[in-house]
Amino acid sequence: MKVAIFSESYLPYLNGVSISIRILHEELTRRGHEVWIYAPYFKGYQDPYPTVRRLPSFYTPFEPDYPIAWLFAPKLWREFRTLGFDVVHTHTPFFTGMAGASWARRLKIPLVSTYHTLYEEYLHYVPRIVPKNLVRQVLRWHLRRYYEGVDAVMTPSEIGAEVLRKYGVRKLITPIRNPVLPFPEVSKAEARAQLSIPEDIWMLLYVGRMAPEKNVSVLLHAMPHIARGCPNARLWLVGPGPALDDLKAQAEAMQLNEWVQFTGAVPREQVSLYLLAADLFVFPSVTESQGLVLDEAQAAGLPCIVANGGGAPEAVDYGQTGLIVEPTPEAFVEAVLYLTRHADEREALRQKAIRKRELLSVPSVVDRILGVYQSAIALHARGESARVG
Repeated sequence: MKVAIFSESYLPYLNGVSISIRILHEELTRRGHEVWIYAPYFKGYQDPYPTVRRLPSFYTPFEPDYPIAWLFAPKLWREFRTLGFDVVHTHTPFFTGMAGASWARRLKIPLVSTYHTLYEEYLHYVPRIVPKNLVRQVLRWHLRRYYEGVDAVMTPSEIGAEVLRKYGVRKLITPIRNPVLPFPEVSKAEARAQLSIPEDIWMLLYVGRMAPEKNVSVLLHAMPHIARGCPNARLWLVGPGPALDDLKAQAEAMQLNEWVQFTGAVPREQVSLYLLAADLFVFPSVTESQGLVLDEAQAAGLPCIVANGGGAPEAVDYGQTGLIVEPTPEAFVEAVLYLTRHADEREALRQKAIRKRELLSVPSVVDRILGVYQSAIALHARGESARVG
């Protein structure tokens, strides 16, 4: 099968979407499929794969590290129409995804799309002079129009499917969680040694973007109270983002330097080491559509404490692989201290969490995605699309 993937998020930008696309690309290629990636151009980045194509792009002051593609790319279009794709898979409803959808329709290629992001949770990035209600209405109209125009829709969580249905999308939506990569064969002690983390530290971990919608300041406000109840507790905040400097300044002002470590961006392989080194994973964001890192944390054997909001709670089996709490410092303090004091319960959570490695293995998830591709191709050939109601 020859597959064209269009995404706004792709390497070198690291988030759940770009990581899931890299995994899909590599597994499909391993199985003998031919995969081409279309993504915005990143200045100075050299792609490791010969079938990656970069769309002309521009940067905005709101996200200076995140390029946005132009819709107009005549040179790439001329090549695209000669390649004979069997299916186009878009991972965004905006510029890059609109280009992919337009090209697929012009050549009558089956079109599949994954809805990854709860966009309404990001409206705080819209400039204040623009009315939020107007943006919300235009956004809902666009999303309904875009996803009604494809042959098949996937989401990484049930909440994403619910949001699209609320917008009026009547297509059959297939929730498929993103896969989790295998972990290196490294013990907790070895991981800590490689990261220079003392063995007697009680290590709390957050991995993700440092951005306002991620609610990371909740963890900063929780740490003094956690440290009073568990003096050897320390918090590692792993990841880059536009709020990183502000969060560092906040931690400095709150005199948290003894308890909180910021790493900034780290290589993907090092993220796995942090997950293997930690004792608990704490996740205060309420804006996730899936929260891929939660699946990764559980696959590493980490009990998770997750804020009750968005799609993140879907990733955790309450009382089985983690705890779901209100998105407040007080709730995180209570949950963390409870698990520090109940070793048997913590170990039971860990044992059940680690089963995610098998449930969300790359082969099993990609099998399901290929099933959606094949269904979309069959429906497209008959001039139909899967709908509900």
